[in-house]
Amino acid sequence: MNNRLKQAGFTLFEMVVAVGIFAVMGAIAYPGLTQMAKTGQAVSESNLRISELQFAVAYINRDWLQVSPRKIRNRYGDEESNILIEDNSITFTRGGRSNLLQQKRSSLQRVTYSLVGKNLTRQHWLSLDQGIGEEAFSTVLLKNVNDFEIGFIDSSEKIIETWPATQEIESQKPIALSFSIDLDGFGLINRILEVPEGVL
Repeated sequence: MNNRLKQAGFTLFEMVVAVGIFAVMGAIAYPGLTQMAKTGQAVSESNLRISELQFAVAYINRDWLQVSPRKIRNRYGDEESNILIEDNSITFTRGGRSNLLQQKRSSLQRVTYSLVGKNLTRQHWLSLDQGIGEEAFSTVLLKNVNDFEIGFIDSSEKIIETWPATQEIESQKPIALSFSIDLDGFGLINRILEVPEGVL
């Protein structure tokens, strides 16, 4: 009986050999597992950046599709065009502002897209015609942006970097809005949006 029990177990030598084998296998597998973890993290970060980029582009597209011909009064009481483009930023009046609480206010909103530092930022104001001292609310749509360029394109495919246009280019009516985002790690992303009828 005792002999059978002794034969069924492992000797100390066998246990040492088994532990040694597992240790060698672990040492061999560890670099591969570490590389897989790094690759998985890089893919996850890349997917997150793509989602953020898609969100930012969709936000600009959604606002622009609802651009309104309504001009505004700025904080100084001066009339401003419904669309302003200067220094690679765009400010315009958009419709479709939600009003879930049914408040007595306009469905129009004034928004600005610009690069602040390395952040692509959207600003909006509570009032369409702005009061003295009224500050904009800012939202960062995209971080680590190297450059943001925006302008109109005319029928000759020339970029109009300033709007309202000067007298020299007044006769060339824009047919599209073009913007590009130079995103860290992704390079240059270009988008062209149609100018809705009746807003210029």
